[in-house]
Amino acid sequence: MNVTVVGSGNGGLATAFDFAIHGHTVRLLDIPDFPDQVAAVAAAGGIHATGEIEGFAEIAYSGHDVEMALDGAELLVLVGPAYSTEHLADVVAPHLRAGQAVLICPASCAGAITFKRTVGLALDDETITVGETSTLPYAVRIVAPGRVNVFHKLDAGVYVAGLPRSGTDRLLSMIQDVYPGTEAADSVFQTTLQN
Repeated sequence: MNVTVVGSGNGGLATAFDFAIHGHTVRLLDIPDFPDQVAAVAAAGGIHATGEIEGFAEIAYSGHDVEMALDGAELLVLVGPAYSTEHLADVVAPHLRAGQAVLICPASCAGAITFKRTVGLALDDETITVGETSTLPYAVRIVAPGRVNVFHKLDAGVYVAGLPRSGTDRLLSMIQDVYPGTEAADSVFQTTLQN
């Protein structure tokens, strides 16, 4: 699957690494305000991880070119704090296409609702599958540019919900190989309140 991870902080690098070591083609995107990690990943051709998950994972693209990062993406994973969701949604909005899926990780204050409102989709619109996770599945820190230490990866207690609920099963199937302990939530209210 072609996955674009949007956000190159601690969680974004861990997410990109994890999807890549599970065999997915991963592209990493961040806004120009945060150049260090995407530049380091581009220079190395991937991400190094130590800790509970470790190794080197090749990343197909790392940079600020939104069109290139989203080209062919089946799943977008936006990884960042709550205040970043609206801005990242604005960045990717012109490049979204029908049939894609977007996962806000973690929910952080109604992330799926914020994303849909920002990109101009009605909450019940199913053109693009949008949802969120209840938490970031990693305890992780960047230890050097392009390198993370994953202290822990959750194997249970992570929930995912689509908005509308009909998108939950699709999102769950797209992430199940990377997060096998993830469960379907009742709604985005559950994922947001459990964050």
